[in-house]
Amino acid sequence: MASEFVILVVYVDDINLVRTSGELQKAIEYLKKEFEMKDLGKTKLCLGLQIEHLVDGIFIHQFAYTKRVLKCFYMDKVQQLSTPMVVRSLEVNKDLFQPPEEDEELLGP
Repeated sequence: MASEFVILVVYVDDINLVRTSGELQKAIEYLKKEFEMKDLGKTKLCLGLQIEHLVDGIFIHQFAYTKRVLKCFYMDKVQQLSTPMVVRSLEVNKDLFQPPEEDEELLGP
């Protein structure tokens, strides 16, 4: 039998619930009996991280924060450039900053 769980992440007056499928409703009902609260739906922003809920998972990014930092340093109007990440080992004897080799996997733009 698979384990069921609920994790409560509390920050000041906000609670985020991380759970397995069967336990969420039970946890919400219990919390509503004990505390005055309302369900605001899926988390979209938490501690500066933007959270997008996709069909096959979640995507966490800091696009808005990055735009604010760029604007602060007058770099919000510069031309964007795609810099794909390379899956690369962190071995001491390898140069991490060399151009991608043919057999290396790119993570995308």
